[in-house]
Amino acid sequence: MTELSQEAFAFHFKPEMVDIMLRIRLNNNKAFMDANRAEYIEKMRTPYYHFIDALTPAALDIDPNMEVRPSKVLSRIFRDTRFSRDKSPYRDHHWLAFRHEGEPREKSLMLWFEIRVESVSWGMGFWGDNRSAMDILRRRMLANPGELLRLSDSLSKRGYVLAGDGFKRLAVPDGLDQRLLPWYTRKELLLIRQNIDPRWVFEPGIAKRVADDFIALKPMYQLLRGCYELSM
Repeated sequence: MTELSQEAFAFHFKPEMVDIMLRIRLNNNKAFMDANRAEYIEKMRTPYYHFIDALTPAALDIDPNMEVRPSKVLSRIFRDTRFSRDKSPYRDHHWLAFRHEGEPREKSLMLWFEIRVESVSWGMGFWGDNRSAMDILRRRMLANPGELLRLSDSLSKRGYVLAGDGFKRLAVPDGLDQRLLPWYTRKELLLIRQNIDPRWVFEPGIAKRVADDFIALKPMYQLLRGCYELSM
Protein backbone atom coordinates (compact mmCIF):
# COMPACT_ATOMS: atom_id res chain seq x y z
CA MET A 1 0.00 0.00 0.00
CA THR A 2 1.17 3.53 -0.76
CA GLU A 3 1.74 6.12 1.93
CA LEU A 4 0.61 9.60 0.89
CA SER A 5 0.99 12.91 2.65
CA GLN A 6 -2.15 14.33 4.20
CA GLU A 7 -2.29 16.93 1.44
CA ALA A 8 -1.93 14.32 -1.29
CA PHE A 9 -4.59 12.08 0.27
CA ALA A 10 -7.01 15.01 0.52
CA PHE A 11 -6.55 15.95 -3.16
CA HIS A 12 -9.44 15.52 -5.54
CA PHE A 13 -10.51 16.97 -8.86
CA LYS A 14 -13.45 19.36 -8.86
CA PRO A 15 -16.55 18.99 -11.04
CA GLU A 16 -15.94 22.49 -12.40
CA MET A 17 -13.08 21.00 -14.43
CA VAL A 18 -15.63 19.11 -16.52
CA ASP A 19 -17.32 22.42 -17.28
CA ILE A 20 -14.19 23.95 -18.80
CA MET A 21 -13.54 20.71 -20.71
CA LEU A 22 -17.01 20.89 -22.24
CA ARG A 23 -16.59 24.56 -23.08
CA ILE A 24 -13.31 23.85 -24.87
CA ARG A 25 -15.06 21.09 -26.84
CA LEU A 26 -17.86 23.45 -27.89
CA ASN A 27 -15.61 26.47 -28.51
CA ASN A 28 -12.47 24.87 -29.89
CA ASN A 29 -10.75 27.94 -31.26
CA LYS A 30 -7.90 30.30 -30.43
CA ALA A 31 -10.15 33.23 -29.54
CA PHE A 32 -11.91 31.21 -26.83
CA MET A 33 -8.65 29.86 -25.39
CA ASP A 34 -7.01 33.27 -25.38
CA ALA A 35 -9.98 34.67 -23.46
CA ASN A 36 -10.21 31.74 -21.04
CA ARG A 37 -6.60 30.62 -20.63
CA ALA A 38 -6.38 31.65 -16.98
CA GLU A 39 -9.50 29.64 -16.17
CA TYR A 40 -8.16 26.63 -18.08
CA ILE A 41 -4.89 26.79 -16.10
CA GLU A 42 -6.68 27.17 -12.77
CA LYS A 43 -9.38 24.53 -13.25
CA MET A 44 -7.75 21.98 -15.54
CA ARG A 45 -3.96 22.12 -15.80
CA THR A 46 -3.08 23.05 -12.22
CA PRO A 47 -5.20 20.27 -10.63
CA TYR A 48 -3.44 17.76 -12.88
CA TYR A 49 -0.07 19.13 -11.80
CA HIS A 50 -1.07 18.62 -8.15
CA PHE A 51 -2.26 15.10 -8.96
CA ILE A 52 1.05 14.26 -10.65
CA ASP A 53 2.91 15.49 -7.57
CA ALA A 54 0.71 13.25 -5.40
CA LEU A 55 1.48 10.20 -7.58
CA THR A 56 5.20 10.92 -7.89
CA PRO A 57 6.32 8.81 -4.86
CA ALA A 58 4.57 5.76 -6.31
CA ALA A 59 6.01 6.41 -9.79
CA LEU A 60 9.54 6.64 -8.40
CA ASP A 61 9.01 3.52 -6.30
CA ILE A 62 8.16 1.65 -9.49
CA ASP A 63 11.09 3.14 -11.42
CA PRO A 64 13.60 5.61 -9.89
CA ASN A 65 14.33 6.88 -13.42
CA MET A 66 10.72 7.80 -14.12
CA GLU A 67 10.07 11.27 -15.54
CA VAL A 68 8.01 13.08 -12.89
CA ARG A 69 8.16 16.76 -13.86
CA PRO A 70 4.49 17.73 -14.28
CA SER A 71 5.12 19.70 -17.47
CA LYS A 72 6.69 16.58 -19.03
CA VAL A 73 4.19 14.07 -17.62
CA LEU A 74 1.02 15.93 -18.63
CA SER A 75 -0.26 15.91 -22.19
CA ARG A 76 -0.18 19.15 -24.13
CA ILE A 77 -3.43 21.01 -24.65
CA PHE A 78 -2.45 21.62 -28.29
CA ARG A 79 -3.39 18.88 -30.76
CA ASP A 80 -1.13 17.71 -33.59
CA THR A 81 -3.48 18.13 -36.53
CA ARG A 82 -1.00 17.49 -39.35
CA PHE A 83 -2.35 14.03 -40.15
CA SER A 84 -5.89 14.38 -38.84
CA ARG A 85 -9.09 15.36 -40.57
CA ASP A 86 -10.15 16.98 -37.32
CA LYS A 87 -8.36 20.34 -37.30
CA SER A 88 -9.59 21.40 -33.86
CA PRO A 89 -6.50 23.02 -32.34
CA TYR A 90 -7.07 22.02 -28.69
CA ARG A 91 -7.76 18.87 -26.72
CA ASP A 92 -10.85 18.95 -24.53
CA HIS A 93 -9.13 16.70 -21.98
CA HIS A 94 -5.73 15.85 -20.50
CA TRP A 95 -3.94 12.65 -19.66
CA LEU A 96 -0.78 12.00 -17.70
CA ALA A 97 1.85 9.44 -18.68
CA PHE A 98 4.76 8.47 -16.44
CA ARG A 99 7.55 7.01 -18.56
CA HIS A 100 11.31 6.62 -18.35
CA GLU A 101 13.09 9.97 -18.30
CA GLY A 102 14.68 11.00 -21.57
CA GLU A 103 13.08 8.34 -23.74
CA PRO A 104 10.86 9.07 -26.75
CA ARG A 105 7.16 8.63 -26.24
CA GLU A 106 6.63 6.21 -29.11
CA LYS A 107 6.98 2.56 -28.06
CA SER A 108 7.85 3.54 -24.49
CA LEU A 109 6.41 1.79 -21.46
CA MET A 110 4.08 4.09 -19.54
CA LEU A 111 1.72 4.37 -16.61
CA TRP A 112 -1.20 6.55 -17.59
CA PHE A 113 -4.28 8.20 -16.17
CA GLU A 114 -6.93 10.06 -18.15
CA ILE A 115 -10.12 11.97 -17.50
CA ARG A 116 -12.48 12.55 -20.40
CA VAL A 117 -15.93 14.08 -20.27
CA GLU A 118 -17.38 10.62 -20.84
CA SER A 119 -15.02 8.39 -18.87
CA VAL A 120 -12.05 7.90 -16.54
CA SER A 121 -9.30 5.35 -17.16
CA TRP A 122 -5.85 4.35 -15.97
CA GLY A 123 -3.38 1.55 -16.48
CA MET A 124 -0.06 0.62 -18.08
CA GLY A 125 1.29 -0.40 -21.45
CA PHE A 126 3.42 0.43 -24.44
CA TRP A 127 2.70 3.65 -26.29
CA GLY A 128 1.64 2.16 -29.60
CA ASP A 129 2.93 -1.19 -30.81
CA ASN A 130 6.44 -2.28 -29.87
CA ARG A 131 7.16 -5.37 -31.97
CA SER A 132 10.75 -5.83 -30.79
CA ALA A 133 9.87 -5.74 -27.06
CA MET A 134 6.85 -7.99 -27.61
CA ASP A 135 8.99 -10.52 -29.50
CA ILE A 136 11.24 -10.75 -26.45
CA LEU A 137 8.20 -11.16 -24.21
CA ARG A 138 6.95 -13.95 -26.50
CA ARG A 139 10.25 -15.80 -26.16
CA ARG A 140 10.15 -15.31 -22.41
CA MET A 141 6.64 -16.68 -22.01
CA LEU A 142 7.66 -19.79 -23.96
CA ALA A 143 10.71 -20.30 -21.74
CA ASN A 144 8.93 -19.55 -18.45
CA PRO A 145 5.13 -19.56 -18.89
CA GLY A 146 4.45 -19.61 -15.15
CA GLU A 147 6.00 -16.18 -14.68
CA LEU A 148 3.50 -14.33 -16.86
CA LEU A 149 0.59 -16.50 -15.74
CA ARG A 150 1.21 -15.60 -12.09
CA LEU A 151 1.47 -11.90 -12.87
CA SER A 152 -1.59 -11.85 -15.10
CA ASP A 153 -3.69 -13.75 -12.54
CA SER A 154 -2.67 -11.29 -9.82
CA LEU A 155 -3.56 -8.28 -11.96
CA SER A 156 -6.85 -9.84 -13.04
CA LYS A 157 -7.85 -10.07 -9.37
CA ARG A 158 -6.92 -6.39 -9.06
CA GLY A 159 -9.35 -5.52 -11.86
CA TYR A 160 -6.95 -5.18 -14.78
CA VAL A 161 -7.76 -6.56 -18.21
CA LEU A 162 -5.50 -7.09 -21.23
CA ALA A 163 -6.29 -4.80 -24.16
CA GLY A 164 -4.80 -3.54 -27.41
CA ASP A 165 -4.86 -4.72 -31.01
CA GLY A 166 -3.74 -8.26 -31.79
CA PHE A 167 -2.15 -9.82 -34.86
CA LYS A 168 -4.62 -11.35 -37.28
CA ARG A 169 -2.00 -13.81 -38.49
CA LEU A 170 0.81 -14.89 -36.21
CA ALA A 171 2.32 -18.35 -36.02
CA VAL A 172 1.72 -19.79 -32.57
CA PRO A 173 4.09 -22.53 -31.29
CA ASP A 174 2.44 -25.84 -30.51
CA GLY A 175 3.85 -25.86 -26.99
CA LEU A 176 2.33 -22.55 -25.93
CA ASP A 177 0.11 -22.68 -22.86
CA GLN A 178 -3.29 -21.70 -24.26
CA ARG A 179 -3.90 -19.40 -21.32
CA LEU A 180 -1.13 -17.21 -22.73
CA LEU A 181 -2.57 -17.05 -26.24
CA PRO A 182 -4.12 -13.57 -25.76
CA TRP A 183 -0.70 -12.31 -24.65
CA TYR A 184 1.28 -14.09 -27.34
CA THR A 185 -0.80 -12.72 -30.22
CA ARG A 186 -0.86 -9.18 -28.87
CA LYS A 187 0.36 -6.46 -31.23
CA GLU A 188 -0.29 -3.67 -28.75
CA LEU A 189 -0.12 -4.36 -25.02
CA LEU A 190 -2.24 -2.42 -22.55
CA LEU A 191 -3.45 -3.31 -19.07
CA ILE A 192 -6.55 -1.29 -18.26
CA ARG A 193 -8.21 -1.01 -14.87
CA GLN A 194 -11.86 -2.04 -15.05
CA ASN A 195 -14.92 -1.09 -12.96
CA ILE A 196 -13.86 2.51 -12.39
CA ASP A 197 -16.54 4.75 -10.95
CA PRO A 198 -15.97 8.21 -12.54
CA ARG A 199 -17.18 9.81 -9.31
CA TRP A 200 -13.98 8.62 -7.61
CA VAL A 201 -11.98 11.45 -9.20
CA PHE A 202 -14.07 13.99 -7.26
CA GLU A 203 -13.50 12.30 -3.90
CA PRO A 204 -10.53 12.62 -1.50
CA GLY A 205 -8.37 9.53 -1.77
CA ILE A 206 -8.30 9.32 -5.57
CA ALA A 207 -4.50 9.71 -5.54
CA LYS A 208 -4.11 6.80 -3.11
CA ARG A 209 -6.49 4.65 -5.14
CA VAL A 210 -4.52 5.23 -8.35
CA ALA A 211 -1.12 5.02 -6.62
CA ASP A 212 -2.01 1.65 -5.08
CA ASP A 213 -3.16 0.38 -8.48
CA PHE A 214 0.09 1.58 -10.05
CA ILE A 215 2.15 -0.16 -7.34
CA ALA A 216 0.24 -3.38 -8.06
CA LEU A 217 1.56 -3.09 -11.62
CA LYS A 218 5.21 -2.89 -10.50
CA PRO A 219 6.17 -6.56 -11.09
CA MET A 220 4.61 -6.48 -14.56
CA TYR A 221 6.26 -3.12 -15.24
CA GLN A 222 9.65 -4.61 -14.35
CA LEU A 223 9.06 -7.58 -16.67
CA LEU A 224 8.00 -5.38 -19.59
CA ARG A 225 10.72 -2.84 -18.87
CA GLY A 226 13.28 -5.61 -19.09
CA CYS A 227 11.89 -6.67 -22.46
CA TYR A 228 11.99 -3.06 -23.65
CA GLU A 229 15.61 -2.59 -22.61
CA LEU A 230 16.71 -5.84 -24.26
CA SER A 231 15.03 -4.70 -27.47
CA MET A 232 16.92 -1.41 -27.63
